[in-house]
Amino acid sequence: MHTRKVIPYLVIAYVGGAMAWHLPAHAQQSTTDQDHDVHHRQRHDELLEEVVVTATPIARTVVEMSQSATVLSNEALGRELNNNIGETLTRLPGLSNASFGQNVGRPVIRGMQGVRVGVLNDNMTSADAAAVSQDHAVPTEPFLADQVEVLRGPATLIYGSGAIGGVVNMVSDVIPTEVPEDGVEGRVMTQFDTASDQKFGAGRIDFGAGNFAVHANAFYRRTDDYEIPGYADLYDDDDHDDHDEDHDEDHDHEEDHDEDHEHEEETYGVLENSFLDNDGGAIGVSWIGENWTAGMSYTLYDSDYGIPGAHSHAHGEEEDHHDDEHDEDEHDEDHEDEDHDHDEHDEEELVTIGLESQRYNGLVIGENPFAGFERLKFNVAVTDYTHTEYEGDEIGTVFDSDTTDARLELRHNPFNNWTGAFGGQWTNRDFSAVGEEAFVPPSETDTWALFWVESVEFDSWRLDFGIRYEDVSIDSFLLEHHHEEEEDHDHDEEEHEEEAEAVSRGFSPLSFSAAAVWHVTDASHLAFTFASAERAPTDGELFSNGPHIASQTFEIGDPNLKVETNRHYEAAWRTHGGPFSGSISLYYNDFDNYIYEADTGEMEDDFPVRQWSQQDAEFTGGEIEVRWDVASNETGHWQLFGFYDRVKAELADGSNVPRIPPQRFGLGVDWDRSAWAGNITWINADSHTDTAEFETPTPGYDLLNAELSYRFPLGDRSMVEIYLKGKNLLDEDIRNSTSLLKDQAPQIGRNYILGARFAF
Repeated sequence: MHTRKVIPYLVIAYVGGAMAWHLPAHAQQSTTDQDHDVHHRQRHDELLEEVVVTATPIARTVVEMSQSATVLSNEALGRELNNNIGETLTRLPGLSNASFGQNVGRPVIRGMQGVRVGVLNDNMTSADAAAVSQDHAVPTEPFLADQVEVLRGPATLIYGSGAIGGVVNMVSDVIPTEVPEDGVEGRVMTQFDTASDQKFGAGRIDFGAGNFAVHANAFYRRTDDYEIPGYADLYDDDDHDDHDEDHDEDHDHEEDHDEDHEHEEETYGVLENSFLDNDGGAIGVSWIGENWTAGMSYTLYDSDYGIPGAHSHAHGEEEDHHDDEHDEDEHDEDHEDEDHDHDEHDEEELVTIGLESQRYNGLVIGENPFAGFERLKFNVAVTDYTHTEYEGDEIGTVFDSDTTDARLELRHNPFNNWTGAFGGQWTNRDFSAVGEEAFVPPSETDTWALFWVESVEFDSWRLDFGIRYEDVSIDSFLLEHHHEEEEDHDHDEEEHEEEAEAVSRGFSPLSFSAAAVWHVTDASHLAFTFASAERAPTDGELFSNGPHIASQTFEIGDPNLKVETNRHYEAAWRTHGGPFSGSISLYYNDFDNYIYEADTGEMEDDFPVRQWSQQDAEFTGGEIEVRWDVASNETGHWQLFGFYDRVKAELADGSNVPRIPPQRFGLGVDWDRSAWAGNITWINADSHTDTAEFETPTPGYDLLNAELSYRFPLGDRSMVEIYLKGKNLLDEDIRNSTSLLKDQAPQIGRNYILGARFAF
């Protein structure tokens, strides 16, 4: 990794210990006040009423959103924080994790993932290649976020085709928009764990004077291969079918697996090649005037990690060996004698990833910029993202993505009862994949968009409307994959280039929505939403053609894919403002030309072939979330909470959509008393048997997590918190049905985390 680039930022983290933790406002009280009430945890409904969602042009609190939304901040965010954004959010209703082991995870919203879920950093796309494949990490650090916002359902009106399933927005305010009240403030954190020998530290500082403000943050993480409850492989290669019923009926599948396991050389209790080394940092500066704010920032994210279960073929070395000592018949006869040496060679050729993202952001905000408008906001982000797949010590494939994203929002002055905003967005993405097994050809994608949202209030009703038009053009090549290797590699490359056929595709997605919010009482309301959202196919869905070593698949695109259309219907009821708060959401997504990756059951280059395909589909589901403020007495402040979520997804031919999350329900207790606070959460996930063709079933599991913390003031303005977390306390073999790697890479086993936070 290029660690020397982040040395200036890491100094910040190590000064205090390390990391980002945003304390409630009362953390700034005097010492006397802190001793009395600084550990008070605000009730869940009070927090909801205060938290403003920033991922929309018209600022609203969570409870006022017509769209289903969740915001994690303060204690709630601290409890869920993990190494990646997918794992951080997976215990929220309607969300799951498209994991690639424990270290790589992308959010899944209501069964939709990849290119259908937008991941944002401060309202701007993360501009990575994570949507191309599950092994591509999202280059963002959850521990540095002030809050994480989740919008369920189509958010295409604001963020385009890449948000047809929803949006996750990481709010870190790298570009300051206000000068700290006391001139300087910050927070640091450090933590260690037992299951991966993790060493983590991060920190943030904000300071300024007059009209200028500066922000800096940094993080550092090192882990070994992490511990798992048993063997990595869920099924033996020869008896996938024999496991289906056993795993559906018995959560204790680990014992059966151990008894039947035939690969004694496989490591028990540790997931091979699951290490993670990453670090990064950011610095931002801004000028803040009475009506105008302007700033810029630079962010670096650097990560090295292993891909569990992935091995390179090393074709060339094997063929040379066979040509020198055996003809084809002799190789067949002596194949068993060579198996052991071949296995040892494969073990040496583990697949690892080197990822680097450099990002430059600019921001201009104007309050009352000119007549008729109350706010102007202009963002620009330039991102240079490189993802290198290593096969042993050799470079296999290099993915490079250079993205420029510019966005303008104008919020007009209220007119009668109408408020609204309109704007435009331009995104240019220059993508390439270079290497012998580059499965996606080079491409350039240009997207222009215009959008407009309006809201009107009358009596106890509010109506929301919106529309967005896009123009998407993709220039790329149709490549034909060669199955046989040429002796002259240079000649093969020249022939490959000559056969590449230039191709351009253009699309014009049009999306619109209408929603109504009825305030039944001051403490409860009903929300009804309809949206028609369109998504253009991506370059990977259109033009993929070749083996992908990291995901162990052979991917084939379809250059004739059409625009995907989703008609979204949702009804929700929410209550808040008393000892009981909760919400119920029911939704139905009707897709025309749904794009999905189908397992064909065929093999190519020793990999399963997955074909990008298209047909109509239906997603039906819902979520329930409740919280009860039980009591506050001499034993402490007690709150009970629970949730339930389910999604069913079927294609028009009656088969199931691949990689859908299972039905889940969860229960938990929050408690605090004086300086102490604790939490216990239990989640039960059903076995996933509504699988697509050639997709293996996934066993269910019970997840039990707990946390205990002690917080105390340090001086007039500072606070220290010591915490101990227990994750997966039942040591369950947890597999995510949404993951391509679920059969080879379980989630981390029983894990104890000790950490400290310091804020000043």
